[in-house]
Amino acid sequence: MNTTVLVVGPAGHGVTGTAIAQEAALRAIAPGPVHLLRRTGIPDVAELRAALRAAPPGPVLVHVTDRLFGTTPEDAADVVVALGQERPLVVTLHDLPQASDGPRNAPRRVTAYRRIAQAAAAVVVSSAHEQRLLAACGADVPSSVVPLPVPELRAAPAADPSAPLRGVAVLGYLYPGKGHEDVVAGLDVLPAGVGLTAWGRPSDGHEDLVAALTEQARALGRPCIVTGFVPEAELPGLLRSAVLPVAPHAHLSASGSINAWIGAGRRPLVPRSDYAAELDERSPGCVRVYADLPTALAEAWEDPPSTWLPAGFPTGPTAAATAALLLPVLARAGGHAP
Repeated sequence: MNTTVLVVGPAGHGVTGTAIAQEAALRAIAPGPVHLLRRTGIPDVAELRAALRAAPPGPVLVHVTDRLFGTTPEDAADVVVALGQERPLVVTLHDLPQASDGPRNAPRRVTAYRRIAQAAAAVVVSSAHEQRLLAACGADVPSSVVPLPVPELRAAPAADPSAPLRGVAVLGYLYPGKGHEDVVAGLDVLPAGVGLTAWGRPSDGHEDLVAALTEQARALGRPCIVTGFVPEAELPGLLRSAVLPVAPHAHLSASGSINAWIGAGRRPLVPRSDYAAELDERSPGCVRVYADLPTALAEAWEDPPSTWLPAGFPTGPTAAATAALLLPVLARAGGHAP
């Protein structure tokens, strides 16, 4: 069986990175050829339909978050629905709609994701929590859970786990609700001069958050640095430095940034949520779940070793393991006519 993997989005985007890693892993284990279709920008639907028609017969695996496929949720759904008319799609959904999207965007995204799921031959999500979110969209379709892969980042040199921490760090895009401002507000429980480093850049359209975050920190007398995009080669060393790792987004349904911390041998602070509970159940002790961020910051600051995972801690699933979970889904979809 031929498999085509369609990867849409710019280099450095978390969904794109997951798709590329999974394509490479599938290529190594799939019983038949794996073909890559790569588009770095929002796709032109007519061009992409033609590309799918020209690809070898077989199912098409595509990782979808609406923001990569259109300037609006409606446009993104139109693109994916059109692709589903060309080939059987195995759609891995990301960033499923939640109430935290707001009263304007949440219903639009719900409709878009429902349309996308109904146009697919098979639907994959990254957590049981996302299965519940998909059901809440009114998409009466079965779905398979394939967790996000955890990268292996422990080969980089690491700080001494018992060394005093130098600051607080958050990894990933800045966007409303990500929680950076909550971390800044909680810094007053830490010694004077301790600040926040945000590794990442603002999401498109939210460039104003950099000034707002740095101004919030300045008003509290705390330093705050937003680094912008971090090259992949630099990331392991940063994650394994003497910082206090925090993943403060309270409305996660799956998280590549948490997985990066774990893959680097760190135990990030994570707010209590359904997804955090699921993550901790799958890999007990991989995160430190908190109900109150300032208390968690203060406790972790006084106990640096608690922010590190023990040597030899199992940090899967690997990209190869997630690709293996996809094989039967792809095989079933391969017999599904568009």
